[in-house]
Amino acid sequence: MAPVMPPMRSGNSDLQDSSSEKDKRSPENGKKERGGQCKRVFSVVSTVIIAIILIAALVALVVAVCYRAQGETLTVGGMQYRIVLTGSMEGEREDSIRTHSIIGIEVVPKDAAERETFFSALKEGDVITFNDWTRTGTADDPVVNTHRIIEVIETAEGRAYRTQGDANESPDAEPVAEEDVIGKVVWSNYPLGSFLYFLCSSTGIIVCLIVPASVILIYEVINIIRILRSEKRRKQQEETDAREQEIERLRAELEELKRGEKR
Repeated sequence: MAPVMPPMRSGNSDLQDSSSEKDKRSPENGKKERGGQCKRVFSVVSTVIIAIILIAALVALVVAVCYRAQGETLTVGGMQYRIVLTGSMEGEREDSIRTHSIIGIEVVPKDAAERETFFSALKEGDVITFNDWTRTGTADDPVVNTHRIIEVIETAEGRAYRTQGDANESPDAEPVAEEDVIGKVVWSNYPLGSFLYFLCSSTGIIVCLIVPASVILIYEVINIIRILRSEKRRKQQEETDAREQEIERLRAELEELKRGEKR
Protein backbone atom coordinates (compact mmCIF):
# COMPACT_ATOMS: atom_id res chain seq x y z
CA MET A 1 0.00 0.00 0.00
CA ALA A 2 1.11 3.50 -0.69
CA PRO A 3 2.17 5.36 2.38
CA VAL A 4 -0.45 7.65 3.76
CA MET A 5 0.79 11.14 4.48
CA PRO A 6 -0.35 12.71 7.71
CA PRO A 7 -3.02 15.34 7.33
CA MET A 8 -1.55 18.77 6.68
CA ARG A 9 -2.77 21.85 8.47
CA SER A 10 -3.99 24.47 6.10
CA GLY A 11 -2.46 27.91 5.88
CA ASN A 12 -5.77 29.45 6.95
CA SER A 13 -5.63 27.39 10.12
CA ASP A 14 -2.12 28.67 10.87
CA LEU A 15 -3.27 32.22 10.34
CA GLN A 16 -6.26 31.72 12.63
CA ASP A 17 -4.03 30.26 15.35
CA SER A 18 -1.54 33.10 15.10
CA SER A 19 -4.28 35.70 15.13
CA SER A 20 -5.93 34.04 18.12
CA GLU A 21 -2.60 34.13 19.96
CA LYS A 22 -2.27 37.83 19.17
CA ASP A 23 -5.82 38.41 20.37
CA LYS A 24 -5.00 36.67 23.65
CA ARG A 25 -1.82 38.59 24.17
CA SER A 26 -2.90 42.06 23.08
CA PRO A 27 -5.10 42.79 26.14
CA GLU A 28 -2.26 41.75 28.42
CA ASN A 29 0.18 43.96 26.55
CA GLY A 30 -2.30 46.82 26.72
CA LYS A 31 -2.62 46.40 30.47
CA LYS A 32 1.14 46.37 30.88
CA GLU A 33 1.49 49.54 28.79
CA ARG A 34 -1.25 51.31 30.75
CA GLY A 35 0.32 50.19 34.00
CA GLY A 36 3.70 51.52 32.89
CA GLN A 37 2.18 54.87 31.92
CA CYS A 38 0.41 55.15 35.28
CA LYS A 39 3.68 54.46 37.09
CA ARG A 40 5.50 57.12 35.08
CA VAL A 41 2.74 59.68 35.73
CA PHE A 42 2.73 58.84 39.45
CA SER A 43 6.51 59.18 39.59
CA VAL A 44 6.48 62.59 37.88
CA VAL A 45 3.58 63.94 39.98
CA SER A 46 5.05 62.72 43.26
CA THR A 47 8.45 64.20 42.38
CA VAL A 48 6.89 67.58 41.58
CA ILE A 49 4.86 67.58 44.82
CA ILE A 50 7.91 66.71 46.90
CA ALA A 51 9.96 69.40 45.15
CA ILE A 52 7.27 72.01 45.90
CA ILE A 53 7.09 70.97 49.56
CA LEU A 54 10.87 71.08 49.92
CA ILE A 55 11.15 74.49 48.24
CA ALA A 56 8.31 75.91 50.35
CA ALA A 57 9.87 74.55 53.55
CA LEU A 58 13.28 75.92 52.58
CA VAL A 59 11.89 79.39 51.82
CA ALA A 60 9.90 79.40 55.06
CA LEU A 61 12.99 78.36 57.02
CA VAL A 62 15.15 81.06 55.41
CA VAL A 63 12.52 83.75 56.09
CA ALA A 64 12.14 82.64 59.70
CA VAL A 65 15.89 82.56 60.34
CA CYS A 66 16.46 85.95 58.65
CA TYR A 67 13.56 87.50 60.58
CA ARG A 68 14.93 86.33 63.90
CA ALA A 69 18.49 87.24 62.98
CA GLN A 70 17.46 90.86 62.25
CA GLY A 71 15.80 91.26 65.65
CA GLU A 72 12.29 90.26 64.57
CA THR A 73 12.28 92.70 61.66
CA LEU A 74 12.91 92.22 57.97
CA THR A 75 13.95 95.18 55.83
CA VAL A 76 13.86 94.86 52.04
CA GLY A 77 14.05 97.69 49.51
CA GLY A 78 12.97 100.55 51.77
CA MET A 79 10.19 98.51 53.36
CA GLN A 80 10.33 97.04 56.84
CA TYR A 81 8.21 94.08 57.87
CA ARG A 82 7.19 93.36 61.45
CA ILE A 83 4.74 91.12 63.24
CA VAL A 84 2.40 92.86 65.68
CA LEU A 85 2.67 91.19 69.08
CA THR A 86 -0.08 92.98 71.05
CA GLY A 87 -3.75 93.85 70.56
CA SER A 88 -3.58 97.63 71.08
CA MET A 89 -4.47 98.22 67.41
CA GLU A 90 -7.40 95.83 67.26
CA GLY A 91 -10.55 97.78 66.51
CA GLU A 92 -13.52 98.20 64.21
CA ARG A 93 -11.83 100.46 61.67
CA GLU A 94 -11.07 99.03 58.25
CA ASP A 95 -7.33 99.39 58.73
CA SER A 96 -7.22 98.21 62.35
CA ILE A 97 -4.53 95.62 62.96
CA ARG A 98 -5.05 92.27 64.65
CA THR A 99 -2.52 90.62 66.92
CA HIS A 100 0.10 88.59 64.98
CA SER A 101 -0.63 90.43 61.74
CA ILE A 102 2.36 91.22 59.57
CA ILE A 103 2.67 94.91 58.71
CA GLY A 104 4.52 96.58 55.85
CA ILE A 105 6.18 99.82 56.95
CA GLU A 106 7.36 102.51 54.55
CA VAL A 107 10.60 103.47 56.26
CA VAL A 108 11.45 107.16 56.80
CA PRO A 109 13.87 108.20 54.00
CA LYS A 110 17.43 109.21 54.84
CA ASP A 111 17.61 112.08 52.34
CA ALA A 112 16.70 115.41 53.98
CA ALA A 113 14.35 116.55 51.20
CA GLU A 114 12.62 113.19 51.04
CA ARG A 115 12.28 113.14 54.85
CA GLU A 116 10.57 116.50 54.79
CA THR A 117 8.16 115.31 52.09
CA PHE A 118 7.49 112.14 54.08
CA PHE A 119 6.73 113.90 57.38
CA SER A 120 4.69 116.68 55.79
CA ALA A 121 2.45 114.02 54.26
CA LEU A 122 1.71 112.33 57.60
CA LYS A 123 -1.75 113.21 58.83
CA GLU A 124 -4.36 112.33 61.39
CA GLY A 125 -5.58 108.78 60.90
CA ASP A 126 -2.28 107.39 59.57
CA VAL A 127 -0.74 104.46 61.43
CA ILE A 128 2.96 104.81 62.27
CA THR A 129 5.60 102.60 63.85
CA PHE A 130 7.89 104.40 66.30
CA ASN A 131 10.31 104.07 69.20
CA ASP A 132 8.27 104.43 72.38
CA TRP A 133 10.62 105.75 75.10
CA THR A 134 7.83 105.83 77.68
CA ARG A 135 7.66 102.03 77.81
CA THR A 136 11.34 101.17 78.01
CA GLY A 137 13.34 99.96 80.94
CA THR A 138 16.64 101.50 79.84
CA ALA A 139 17.72 104.75 78.22
CA ASP A 140 18.99 103.11 75.04
CA ASP A 141 16.43 100.34 74.51
CA PRO A 142 13.06 101.75 73.42
CA VAL A 143 10.00 99.61 72.81
CA VAL A 144 8.84 99.61 69.17
CA ASN A 145 5.17 100.51 69.02
CA THR A 146 2.57 100.85 66.26
CA HIS A 147 -0.33 103.26 66.87
CA ARG A 148 -2.57 105.67 64.99
CA ILE A 149 -1.94 109.41 64.71
CA ILE A 150 -4.79 111.31 66.36
CA GLU A 151 -3.17 114.76 66.18
CA VAL A 152 -0.27 116.44 64.37
CA ILE A 153 1.47 118.92 66.68
CA GLU A 154 3.56 121.77 65.22
CA THR A 155 6.25 122.94 67.62
CA ALA A 156 9.28 125.20 67.44
CA GLU A 157 11.48 122.12 67.37
CA GLY A 158 9.49 120.50 64.57
CA ARG A 159 6.52 118.23 64.24
CA ALA A 160 5.33 115.72 66.80
CA TYR A 161 2.53 113.20 66.58
CA ARG A 162 0.07 112.30 69.27
CA THR A 163 -0.83 108.64 68.93
CA GLN A 164 -3.33 106.16 70.32
CA GLY A 165 -4.06 102.51 69.81
CA ASP A 166 -7.47 101.67 68.33
CA ALA A 167 -8.19 99.41 71.31
CA ASN A 168 -6.94 101.89 73.91
CA GLU A 169 -9.21 104.30 75.76
CA SER A 170 -6.65 107.08 76.06
CA PRO A 171 -3.76 108.51 73.99
CA ASP A 172 -0.16 107.52 74.54
CA ALA A 173 1.67 109.28 77.37
CA GLU A 174 3.93 111.43 75.18
CA PRO A 175 3.80 112.72 71.60
CA VAL A 176 6.13 111.00 69.14
CA ALA A 177 8.95 113.18 67.82
CA GLU A 178 9.96 112.98 64.16
CA GLU A 179 13.31 111.36 64.99
CA ASP A 180 11.51 108.53 66.78
CA VAL A 181 9.28 107.65 63.82
CA ILE A 182 10.41 104.46 62.05
CA GLY A 183 7.88 104.64 59.25
CA LYS A 184 4.28 104.60 58.09
CA VAL A 185 2.25 101.38 57.99
CA VAL A 186 0.97 100.95 54.43
CA TRP A 187 -0.55 97.46 54.64
CA SER A 188 -1.18 94.56 56.98
CA ASN A 189 -2.15 90.91 56.61
CA TYR A 190 -3.36 88.70 59.45
CA PRO A 191 -3.29 85.17 57.92
CA LEU A 192 0.22 85.62 56.52
CA GLY A 193 1.39 87.19 59.77
CA SER A 194 0.00 84.34 61.87
CA PHE A 195 1.73 81.83 59.63
CA LEU A 196 5.06 83.67 59.82
CA TYR A 197 4.68 84.10 63.59
CA PHE A 198 4.38 80.33 63.89
CA LEU A 199 7.35 79.75 61.56
CA CYS A 200 9.52 82.14 63.54
CA SER A 201 8.83 80.27 66.76
CA SER A 202 11.07 77.41 67.85
CA THR A 203 8.25 74.97 67.07
CA GLY A 204 7.84 76.41 63.57
CA ILE A 205 11.53 76.12 62.77
CA ILE A 206 11.54 72.51 63.97
CA VAL A 207 8.48 71.79 61.83
CA CYS A 208 10.27 73.26 58.78
CA LEU A 209 12.97 70.65 59.33
CA ILE A 210 10.78 67.70 60.30
CA VAL A 211 8.11 68.00 57.59
CA PRO A 212 10.50 67.78 54.60
CA ALA A 213 12.41 64.94 56.26
CA SER A 214 9.15 63.08 56.90
CA VAL A 215 7.98 63.61 53.32
CA ILE A 216 11.25 62.26 51.94
CA LEU A 217 11.13 59.28 54.31
CA ILE A 218 7.54 58.42 53.34
CA TYR A 219 8.38 58.80 49.65
CA GLU A 220 11.36 56.47 49.96
CA VAL A 221 9.32 53.89 51.89
CA ILE A 222 6.66 53.97 49.16
CA ASN A 223 9.38 53.55 46.53
CA ILE A 224 10.84 50.55 48.36
CA ILE A 225 7.41 48.92 48.68
CA ARG A 226 6.73 49.56 44.99
CA ILE A 227 10.09 48.06 44.00
CA LEU A 228 9.52 44.97 46.16
CA ARG A 229 6.06 44.46 44.69
CA SER A 230 7.38 44.93 41.17
CA GLU A 231 10.13 42.40 41.81
CA LYS A 232 7.59 39.95 43.21
CA ARG A 233 5.35 40.37 40.15
CA ARG A 234 8.38 39.93 37.88
CA LYS A 235 9.31 36.62 39.53
CA GLN A 236 5.72 35.43 39.37
CA GLN A 237 5.59 36.33 35.68
CA GLU A 238 8.85 34.49 35.04
CA GLU A 239 7.46 31.40 36.78
CA THR A 240 4.24 31.67 34.79
CA ASP A 241 6.15 32.05 31.53
CA ALA A 242 8.33 29.05 32.40
CA ARG A 243 5.27 26.93 33.10
CA GLU A 244 3.64 27.99 29.84
CA GLN A 245 6.80 27.19 27.92
CA GLU A 246 6.95 23.76 29.55
CA ILE A 247 3.30 23.14 28.70
CA GLU A 248 3.93 24.20 25.10
CA ARG A 249 6.94 21.89 24.92
CA LEU A 250 4.93 18.95 26.26
CA ARG A 251 2.07 19.75 23.90
CA ALA A 252 4.47 19.79 20.95
CA GLU A 253 5.95 16.42 22.01
CA LEU A 254 2.44 14.97 22.33
CA GLU A 255 1.54 16.22 18.86
CA GLU A 256 4.73 14.68 17.49
CA LEU A 257 3.87 11.32 19.10
CA LYS A 258 0.41 11.43 17.60
CA ARG A 259 1.84 12.09 14.16
CA GLY A 260 4.23 9.13 14.59
CA GLU A 261 1.38 6.79 15.52
CA LYS A 262 -0.60 7.85 12.42
CA ARG A 263 2.36 7.08 10.18
